[in-house]
Amino acid sequence: MNKDSIRILLVEDEFITLETLSTVLSEMNYTISGDAMSAKEALTILDKGETDLAILDIHIKGPKDGIWLAEQIKKKYKIPYIFLTAFGDEFTVQRAIASEPYGYLVKPFNKVDIFTAIEVALKNYAKHTIAEDAKPVPRSGQDNHIRSSRYIFIKDSYAFLKLKIDEILFIKSDKNYLEIHIPGRKHVVRGKLQEFVNHLLPEQFLTVHRSYVVNLDMIDKIVANHISIGNIDIPIGNSYKEELKTRLTIF
Repeated sequence: MNKDSIRILLVEDEFITLETLSTVLSEMNYTISGDAMSAKEALTILDKGETDLAILDIHIKGPKDGIWLAEQIKKKYKIPYIFLTAFGDEFTVQRAIASEPYGYLVKPFNKVDIFTAIEVALKNYAKHTIAEDAKPVPRSGQDNHIRSSRYIFIKDSYAFLKLKIDEILFIKSDKNYLEIHIPGRKHVVRGKLQEFVNHLLPEQFLTVHRSYVVNLDMIDKIVANHISIGNIDIPIGNSYKEELKTRLTIF
């Protein structure tokens, strides 16, 4: 399994369902961070900080159900979660909706259902994270809930890979595809440059050419009409030069 694949916690007290989920997710190159049959067991796994997404059955063993666990994840662990459930009573459904899950997986399910639920959850979580990042930074003395580590998920076959945004060197657009360069490698995904840029902090990333966006923190050298990041030269478009000068501290 790819070490960069999403790490998923499974909370389910039916052994057959748990085994099915674990097998299918492994086949799709997801990593299982752990499995639990109760909220208490799940919290122990979450405390290790090695989980990126949780799939929670609503009805699990113990005094605390999956909805209670979801509230703890929302408050403390700040990761997306999906409810795994069969149709329940109206009261339970309303409680589940109130906890604002990022997706649902309804029993019985198949491989496509699992992949779709995860994809929807990650997209919903990305939108939520962007909205949180867009909020004003609290002044000194106020509570600060801004996430200290930010990342984005990119599709890779039947899985998603997690990339730390701070590690992105630059993004290159090539027609309908993007090359996302990080130290030592690059990822190719389908998409438009501006759509991807909308997921980045404007104070950290800058468009320097109609086909290139760079991480300002990663620039090593500027020479004439190009920027150097490591051993790669990136062209600077004439219409972008003035903006680049205003964004850099030049002595």
